[in-house]
Amino acid sequence: MAEESNKTINLEGFSRIERDDRLLDVFPKESIEKGIELWEKWTDTEVEIIRIHDTQNITKYVFLRERIENALRGNIILSLE
Repeated sequence: MAEESNKTINLEGFSRIERDDRLLDVFPKESIEKGIELWEKWTDTEVEIIRIHDTQNITKYVFLRERIENALRGNIILSLE
C-alpha cells in the first residue's frame, strides 16, 4: 500500500505489472528500473492503472479496455501523461 497526501491508495483488486508483462510494451517509459511500479485492474469496460514513483508521486489512470486491447494487438505505444 502507498500513501498520497494523507490518504491511502487502496490496491485491493489490483495486480502488480511485472517486468515480463506485455502491458509494459504498451507503456515502455514506465519501468521498475526507473523506480516506477505499475498496478492494473481490468473490468469489462475499463483498465485502471496506478503509477507509483514514490509516496509523493502516485497517479491513477483509466483507459477504455478496448483502447488497451487494440494497443496490445497492434503493438501501439501509449503514454501515462
